[in-house]
Amino acid sequence: MQATHHGTETPLGPPQRRAVLAILLLSPGQAVTIATLRERIWTGPPPASATQAIHVHIHHLRHLLRQFTDGADATPPRLVTHPGHAPDQVSYVLHTAPETIDVAVFRGLLEDGETAEGDGDTQTALAHYDTALNLWRGEPLADLQPSPYVRSIRLSLAEIRLDLGKRHAATLLALGAAARATAELQDLHAHHPADESIVVLLARALHATGAHTRALRLITDELDRWEREYGLLPPALLDQRDSLVHGDGRAGVTP
Repeated sequence: MQATHHGTETPLGPPQRRAVLAILLLSPGQAVTIATLRERIWTGPPPASATQAIHVHIHHLRHLLRQFTDGADATPPRLVTHPGHAPDQVSYVLHTAPETIDVAVFRGLLEDGETAEGDGDTQTALAHYDTALNLWRGEPLADLQPSPYVRSIRLSLAEIRLDLGKRHAATLLALGAAARATAELQDLHAHHPADESIVVLLARALHATGAHTRALRLITDELDRWEREYGLLPPALLDQRDSLVHGDGRAGVTP
């Protein structure tokens, strides 16, 4: 969890304060109650002092956000309090421009890439995917306590990153950059060995680089594993094997 202002990193304080800010940023324009913050910050039952601690963190975050209101930003962030009928129903809304939040930009670039891909503009799609990949810095929220909420955010973003990786490699392959696609897909396969869509794409990339025997062996080994472990033969793998056997290697183009 990091913040920068005019290119300079801004200290955000202790992990709990960063967690409050992260939760508000991941709920743009939405009211988040103190009860919800308590539930999302702590890994177990929150302590008796949790509500007071949240009030303190909100106070410091308001002070922190003032430095972003310097007249240079068109839409500076605003942290608004909404009263509640009970103390734990007091809620907070952080209003900030979507383009200032990496997660929102990351998701938007993936959507723009998918749209360009659907329109047949593969080069523009690749540019969007490249930009999105450059935003990825590793496991999201790695510095925060692994509460159920934080774990779910990490998982959902990791799934989006995996989808992006497959789309990026498939786009490279479509543009004829088979060697680069092969390198990326080998890395993805090492981290996600059970994902058959990666295996299909990797087999296509290997075939495109002339490594036909390796591609066929990869698909055959994966089919053997699926039959041995699950008693199944995934249709995508069967189609790719048939395509390779007939010398085409172009089955399964969609990640």
